[in-house]
Amino acid sequence: MPEFILETVEDTLKSLPILFIVYLLIEWLEDHVNAQKLLKYKHSFWGPVVGAIAGCIPQCGFSAASATLYQSGVINAGTLIAVFLATSDEALPIMISRSASLPLILQLILWKLVIAILFGYLLNATVFRREREDALRDPVNLIGCEEECHEHHKDSKLKSALLHTVKTTLFIGVTLLVINLVVFLIGEDRLGAVLLSDSVFQPAFTALIGLIPGCATSVLLVELLLQGSISFAAALAGLCSSAGIGFLVLFKSGKNLKDCLKILLCTYLCAAVAGMVLQLIL
Repeated sequence: MPEFILETVEDTLKSLPILFIVYLLIEWLEDHVNAQKLLKYKHSFWGPVVGAIAGCIPQCGFSAASATLYQSGVINAGTLIAVFLATSDEALPIMISRSASLPLILQLILWKLVIAILFGYLLNATVFRREREDALRDPVNLIGCEEECHEHHKDSKLKSALLHTVKTTLFIGVTLLVINLVVFLIGEDRLGAVLLSDSVFQPAFTALIGLIPGCATSVLLVELLLQGSISFAAALAGLCSSAGIGFLVLFKSGKNLKDCLKILLCTYLCAAVAGMVLQLIL
C-alpha cells in the first residue's frame, strides 16, 4: 500500500476527537448568538464591524442569515460583504483539528477581520453609495435561512455535533487523499506550477476557487495551506471569498439578479486584491 494512503488515514483519524469538541462548542454558539440581533440596523455606522465579527464565528448560519437579512432590507450590501469576507466555513475547526499553530490561526482571523471591515466601509462609500435609504422593515423570519443551512439539526446537540464531525472528517479524508495522490502522480514541482506557486496571481486563482459553495472548498484550501502548496495570502484570499452557502441563499431569494452579481463580483475582487497585496508584502 502506498505510504501516502497510510498518511492520509492517520492524519484524518487524528482530527476526529478535536473536531468533535470544536463542533460541540459551535452548537453552543448557535444557541447563544443570534444573527438577526447582531445585524440589527441597516444603516448603522458599525454595520461592517459587527458583520465582520459575526462572520468570524465558526457556524454556517451567519452567511446564510445575512443574505436573507440583506434581501429583506435589514442590512446593506457593505455589511453583507463584510460577513462574506470574514466567513471561513469549516476552516477554523479544521485548522484546530490538524494542529495548526495558534499564531497561524490568529493571523488568519485577524487579517479576515481587517479585510472585511476595510472593504465593507469602502464599498458602502463607493460602489453601493446610492443604495436606497429604505426604512427598517419588519423583523425577518429566519426559518427559511435555517432550512438552507444544511448543517442545522433539530436533534440533540450531541448528535448534531457528531454528525457534523463525521461529515467534515470525510471531507478531510477525501481531500487529503486527492491532494496526496496528485502529488504522488505528478510531483510537487508540477503541482506548484498548476497552482501558480510564488506568483502574485495565486490569490486571484484561489479566490476564484473559494466562490464554489460547500464545505469541501474550505477543506481544500486549508489542506493546501498546511501542506505548503499555496501561500498564506493565497489561502486567505480563497477563504475570504468562500462564504459557505451564503451566495446560494442570496441568489435563490434574490429579487434583483444584477445586485446579486455585483455583490458576488465585489466579494471576489476584494478577496483577490487583498490576497495579492499580502502576497507582495508578507
